[in-house]
Amino acid sequence: MRQGVRKWASGIIALLLFSSLLAACGGNSGGSSSPASPGNTPSGEDNTGSKKPVEVTMITWESAAMNEKIMASMKKFEEENPDIKVKLIPTPLDNYGVKINGMITAKKAPDIFMTGNDMLLDNAGKGLLYDWTELAAQDKAFMEGFYDGVVDSWYYEGKLVGLPGLLNTYGIFYNKKSFQDAGLPEPKIGWTYDEFFTAMEKLSSNQGGVQQFGYYAPLDPFHVSLYSVSAGGAPFADAIINPTKVEISDPFREGVEKYKSAIANGHMNPPTFDLTNAMSSFKQGKVPMTLQGQWVADDLIRTAPKELEWGYAPMPVVNSQTEIYDAVGWSSPATLKNPEAVWKVLKYLDSKMYEEVLPSTPVAPAAYQASSAAYYEALKTAGHPEVGEGLDHILKSQNTQPVRFLSTWAGKAYPFIEASWKNILMGKAPITELDVMAEKINKVITTGK
Repeated sequence: MRQGVRKWASGIIALLLFSSLLAACGGNSGGSSSPASPGNTPSGEDNTGSKKPVEVTMITWESAAMNEKIMASMKKFEEENPDIKVKLIPTPLDNYGVKINGMITAKKAPDIFMTGNDMLLDNAGKGLLYDWTELAAQDKAFMEGFYDGVVDSWYYEGKLVGLPGLLNTYGIFYNKKSFQDAGLPEPKIGWTYDEFFTAMEKLSSNQGGVQQFGYYAPLDPFHVSLYSVSAGGAPFADAIINPTKVEISDPFREGVEKYKSAIANGHMNPPTFDLTNAMSSFKQGKVPMTLQGQWVADDLIRTAPKELEWGYAPMPVVNSQTEIYDAVGWSSPATLKNPEAVWKVLKYLDSKMYEEVLPSTPVAPAAYQASSAAYYEALKTAGHPEVGEGLDHILKSQNTQPVRFLSTWAGKAYPFIEASWKNILMGKAPITELDVMAEKINKVITTGK
């Protein structure tokens, strides 16, 4: 969950750390000639006839403090499962994905490693991940405990290649005083796009030549897709995994026009606006509304000035609810030796571990629905029950859209968005340029070029 926000060490230190990681996962520090890594050590009897517990190794990209809490919870797992020991491999500090991929290729990967959807699909396409389909089928009650649909994107060609752990959702954080001063009702679940664009307008100002937008957000075709689908139109991309086409429907065009108008009138920031300091400005009371991931709530609860009264609401609707969310979770290498033991650890991580850890580090709801209850309760205790209610509403949506392209051709498609999207939003290119953009992306999808 913290991937992408850490400040990493220097390349030399990282290289040394990676070497130590490989050595740690190799498990040969004692000079053993055994080719097995520690995580792949099968249970068996030692020289005294005692049965050795299976050691399950794991690695995360979380902070040291978070890892400490995770391992404290895993001690309880070990007490309940004395035949399994869980070992945390030191966390890599830089280029996590590159290092994990190197470990997998070298057959030195830990038994469990944190992964995102993009990395998951890339590794699954190369046949590098363990297939959990059979064990999951035998554990139907557990698998039914996830929020509906969130496991779908963890299948690749019919194989379950990982389990989601935490979910990233996206909604609107707002300044309550700004809404009160403008005479506006506060956003709430089910508010409409008409209310949204009206709020943008009334919350914007240009006093003394200082432009304040009513809404601060990055805007991409995937977020406009929410408007389109809610209005009865086609989604921008027709599937989360392996989309077969992108489409510019009339409701999509309508959504683009509404955002274009908001940008032209100074109600929303233009796509070229630097949003780096949006959250620090929000804490200072200078930003009325901003699109953010749910993890911002944890920071606001801990560090926002006491006088700042803020709230949270899901994205608005035209007619029906549709949402965007993304998951991070856990996978195992295809070379895994003790799948039954590792499956037990995975189940505990997704359920009990998050149930215990998230209340003290409320960064995201758990994909396993029951484990999110403690997280929502923590938000309620902190005075923001609306965040938990909004997230639960988002995760129960019957219609979910992709947050980005996850396919291997994504890198070839994005340049066509970059070339057209901003110019269209700023009125520098005609709305018909959307069709040109879609045609070029569809060519990438169908030909891979």
